[in-house]
Amino acid sequence: MIFADAHLHSNPVSGLGIEKIAKRFKSLGGWFMALVSLPPTHYGLQQDRDGYVKAIDITIAECRKARSLGLRVACFAGIHPADLEKLLTRHMADPRKVLELSEYVLREIARRCQEGLLDGIGEIGRPHYTTRPEAFVINELIMNKALTLAKDLNVVVHLHLEQGGIVTVMDINQRVETLRLMKGKIILHHLDYKTAREAVRYGLPFTIPAKYPLLKHAFTHLEPVYMIESDYIDDPKRPGVAAYPWDVIEIQLTLLKEGVVNEEYLYKLNVDNIVTVYGVEPP
Repeated sequence: MIFADAHLHSNPVSGLGIEKIAKRFKSLGGWFMALVSLPPTHYGLQQDRDGYVKAIDITIAECRKARSLGLRVACFAGIHPADLEKLLTRHMADPRKVLELSEYVLREIARRCQEGLLDGIGEIGRPHYTTRPEAFVINELIMNKALTLAKDLNVVVHLHLEQGGIVTVMDINQRVETLRLMKGKIILHHLDYKTAREAVRYGLPFTIPAKYPLLKHAFTHLEPVYMIESDYIDDPKRPGVAAYPWDVIEIQLTLLKEGVVNEEYLYKLNVDNIVTVYGVEPP
């Protein structure tokens, strides 16, 4: 059996870095990963133009290294909603300057998508915790800009959202229709079960995190139309958050042995859906 991690991060500055992650993941049967940029501060960089560009290029280098180790990789860079919230609430930045910074970063991401260095935009979206109204609105503005860019570039987007169940999914579905986006390229990342259930109803691609109770419930209640992620952040100060990439594999194998799921179901999650959403060649 082969397995995919549909959303994770790596940190070659203070974490394991992709070489160690990829080698272990591949040794257990991993074939694909969607590698997503971290905020500049995770790499010891400033939250400014130069810091974001360097963070993007670090991610591209990590993607290149993972491919050299034999993995299929989809490479993403974005502006995490928490980044913009921190600039506004902790550093008391001028909202206009935060918007200008965000738009600059999106332009840099778009250029790298056009050059074939990045495969998509992510993660962007909304904070999943209480914050200042301005932070929420700025993230909404940037999300809409990113979605429009993704349409023009024909690339995939990873959305970081609140776990709002039907209202979250209805909102994104309405944006997809209003902006005339390709639904299959808008991924709702790290969903809980109630939100995942609504995403199935609306036909939106999504990922769920590799947690034993959640996967067990999903395997027995959802059609195999989604993907599984670790959302690993590669931070030694927060080990295993949200899960390790190898947890993606080990938990699925455990549930397979327990008879909760069969190989056909897992193949759809780990191969068929990955090929459909990311457009990669199957192994």
